[in-house]
Amino acid sequence: MDQIQCTHCSTVFKTIHNLYVHNKSSKKCLKLRGLEISSKYICKGCDYIAMNKVNLNIHEESCKDYHFSQCQQENDVLKNENKKLLEALYRTNNKLKDYEETIQKLNDISYDRDEHLKLKVRYEDLEKQHEKTITKLEMKIAQCDTFIQTLARDGINKVTTSNTVINNIRNQLSTTYTLDSLQPKQIEDTMRLHYTQTDFFGGQKRLAGVCVERIIKTPDGKMMICCTDMARKKFKILDVNSNLREDIEARLLCEKLKVPIQMITKEIYDKVIEKIENEKMRLSMDDRSKREKLLDDTMRAQQVYIDNMNFDDQHYNQTFMHELCVLLNI
Repeated sequence: MDQIQCTHCSTVFKTIHNLYVHNKSSKKCLKLRGLEISSKYICKGCDYIAMNKVNLNIHEESCKDYHFSQCQQENDVLKNENKKLLEALYRTNNKLKDYEETIQKLNDISYDRDEHLKLKVRYEDLEKQHEKTITKLEMKIAQCDTFIQTLARDGINKVTTSNTVINNIRNQLSTTYTLDSLQPKQIEDTMRLHYTQTDFFGGQKRLAGVCVERIIKTPDGKMMICCTDMARKKFKILDVNSNLREDIEARLLCEKLKVPIQMITKEIYDKVIEKIENEKMRLSMDDRSKREKLLDDTMRAQQVYIDNMNFDDQHYNQTFMHELCVLLNI
């Protein structure tokens, strides 16, 4: 089976259709080609660009900026409704004053008694309606004020980290085993001992799992890093002085892991390819089905190798980063 490779980013595909979709929607490939990334699927909260509606919906479900902007819009609508209700109350009061002035004028001059009685009855009816309207408006205004206060509190809670949250974050992180003190040799030895060929074929998702289980989780039952905002891929760490620091998209972690993980990944890939080549040599020329299977295994290994080697690339590590966020979220 011939390899179908992107001429821009060297990514390998099994079908022409997959290559076509990749050329149209891959942010990494578009950037390498110097093309502007344009999409009609843009988050209204944080301007995040998605390539399709499904990815946009997934992003908006966890985007705090999007939910906060929705709350602000609802808040503006309620304020406008409140303003209209107050204006209606003001107009009703003016009408009542007009009726009172008319009755007062009729009391000061000679007028027909029957007409006076009709006006009096009309005034009393209007007064009752006015009282009912005021009661309804006051209840509506009170409901609006309560809802606005609730929205304001929710908004503050969404964008502000309280002391309770900060203390919770600190409780999750180890003060003894910190990311700053993590050594490349320690990572290399750990990965060589625990990272298997099965993990290798599990791709970036399994690589993230091994990193969390074997490196990030510390002997004292805590972690070196935790995720505090999955939508923005924000992580927190403690430095050697126990100061809480932010690690956007786990860049500090990836920098620590990069060289040792790429080294072990290359070793496992070489062993996989060597095993496949040895099996090819043992096959006869007529055994086409097994040769095709070995070719598929080779292409699969190559694709997984490319994915795993690029686990630290911000344009290529969405699976790795998403799994880190899920496993380390607090």
